[in-house]
Amino acid sequence: MLQPHRLGHLSSHYCPLLLTARTFTCGPSHYNSPTLQLLVKNLQFKDGKMIPAAQYFLSGSSAAVELSEEEKSFAEQMRAVWKTILTNVSLIEDSTDFFKSGAASMDVVRLVEEVKLRTSSCQLQNEDVYMNTTFQDFIQMCVRKLRGEDGEEELVVDYVEKNINNMVIKMPHQLFINGEFVDAEGGKTYKTINPTDGTDICEVSLAQISDVDKAVAAAKEAFEEGEWGKMNPRDRGRLIYK
Repeated sequence: MLQPHRLGHLSSHYCPLLLTARTFTCGPSHYNSPTLQLLVKNLQFKDGKMIPAAQYFLSGSSAAVELSEEEKSFAEQMRAVWKTILTNVSLIEDSTDFFKSGAASMDVVRLVEEVKLRTSSCQLQNEDVYMNTTFQDFIQMCVRKLRGEDGEEELVVDYVEKNINNMVIKMPHQLFINGEFVDAEGGKTYKTINPTDGTDICEVSLAQISDVDKAVAAAKEAFEEGEWGKMNPRDRGRLIYK
């Protein structure tokens, strides 16, 4: 059974939805209950636009970059490309939306290839187009890639590594609250046990009352201020269905 994880554990830098599949087992502690987690990378809306899941609860967007003369020339070349693809649009404006103007998946492939033909230093993926559907957003994204400014903020995770069946398994062991992996107050931990042989897997942060309060406060803010709490279950399901 899939259940939404606490919103307090959701990250503005990681993903807006963490689904937990939990099965019940007999044992001395509920900590040993096996858990599977589904991390949502991207969300696609009904109009075709796709955004990184990490940006779902963010209210603002990054400031627009000012284009150099060379970049303005590239932008005009791409405006002409958009015009050849969107033949039913008389004028490609900054606000022109690629998909609302009639573009389909094959047009995305064509647009990506057209960019590669004009600059080898801007390597686009199809999802880049889905995430930047207006001409202005598309150009801003391309320019940032050309400048090498498109790197994602790295999530700092202190992993525990285990060698299992000739594989290195990396597991986070801290609490995940308000977009960060953090230790429990006072550094409290507990041992998580391998149910197959009873041995210790690692020390895991043991949340205290204050940690729960922080998670609940983050959940409340995300639910009341973000869009997720305003949507009906059907629309939420449509966003995460793949």
